[in-house]
Amino acid sequence: MQKSPATLALEQRRDILVPHIMHVSPSVWVSVAEDVSNVSMIVGPEGLVLVDTGMIPDCAERTLAHFREITDLPIKAIIYTHGHGDHTGGSPVFCAEGSEPAIWARDNFNAETEPFIRAGIMPLFKQRGGLQAGFTLPKEKRICNGIAPVRYPKAGGAVFSGKTGAVLPTHSFCGESMTLSVAGLELQLFAAPGETEDALVVWFPEERVLFGGDDLYRSFPNIYPVRGTGNRDILQWCESLKLMRSLEADVLVPGHTDPFLGKEHVHEVITNYHDALEFLFRKTTELMNEGNNADELAREVTLPPHLAELDYLKEFYGNVSWTVRNIFNSLVGWYDGNPLHLCEYFGPKEEAERMAALVGGLDALLARGREALTAGDAPWAARLADHVLALAPDMSEAKLLKADALDIIGETILTATGRNYALSVAQKLRKSTEQA
Repeated sequence: MQKSPATLALEQRRDILVPHIMHVSPSVWVSVAEDVSNVSMIVGPEGLVLVDTGMIPDCAERTLAHFREITDLPIKAIIYTHGHGDHTGGSPVFCAEGSEPAIWARDNFNAETEPFIRAGIMPLFKQRGGLQAGFTLPKEKRICNGIAPVRYPKAGGAVFSGKTGAVLPTHSFCGESMTLSVAGLELQLFAAPGETEDALVVWFPEERVLFGGDDLYRSFPNIYPVRGTGNRDILQWCESLKLMRSLEADVLVPGHTDPFLGKEHVHEVITNYHDALEFLFRKTTELMNEGNNADELAREVTLPPHLAELDYLKEFYGNVSWTVRNIFNSLVGWYDGNPLHLCEYFGPKEEAERMAALVGGLDALLARGREALTAGDAPWAARLADHVLALAPDMSEAKLLKADALDIIGETILTATGRNYALSVAQKLRKSTEQA
């Protein structure tokens, strides 16, 4: 079968997501793609400062070995740009050398997961995270995650809870910023909420290097992850990008993918990133005022061509239409303005019964789904399969129809997490028929 443009694009992205060390300024080295996230080393007169630690112990050990080829100075401090497990889980390896580094973060460290813990839905959070990551997919289907190479952490879906055995921060700061003097270096930490509420950026003014964490990387940002999350505030994210731009860095080190080099290029990248987010917010709210609902907006609002064509704004990891839906829901909630949706007149099963009656029964509904799949209309085939499954949840034929449709749909999705989710659900459906 011929590969889709999305598959080819992800394969091209995979081919550049290979482990390497970048020497980006006299005192800064960055380990890229060895682990799921970047690990940066700043060499000071009295020791080392690491920015983030990756996630997987084996990867952290390789990164540390590379760094030890450069210097044998002790690790004096580790700075977490935020609490996600892929940035903190490698910390035990770097702390095991015995130098007992101070570990810095913001005082609301890992705030994103607290609502899930309080609500008692961490099992759902981890399950959806595993589907998003495609942990159970065979290697030939799990190409990359868009901003990092494929890795198989032992913690699996637990990575999305931040509970990966990371060493917790020993120091934190509140407020907008602080100056950190450590290892003979002077660094500035700035609160910079974006992908997470606890995000910070690290500024090394002496060499004009900015460590941006996950507020910017070489993909459209993940404003709504399909595993689920609380609202990620776009306007707040835009303010953080303005702060980053104001520093006029010569080097921008993202939390994933290669650093951006050169003052003019860094300024341009941050400006385009900011403008993309601001445009989507303004355009979405403008059309909301004209009465459009989330479904309509998700189909209509797109980035302007001059932004959409930029490689670092392509939808490898985040997705524009998901972002638009998130904006709508964060501002007005689930209600789309249609009074029919204010009352539960009929649920999925009742609607499926009426659909089956329209086409002549359950068998006819399944036949129409197969016809749609044969005709190349995989989304409609999946939708009809859902109607059949609402009436006959254990019907193997309907499960296989939906699985076939999701395989086709997944192959067309560029956003790696959405692709993984579709293919993983298809795989689960097939396995459920084998167990029946």
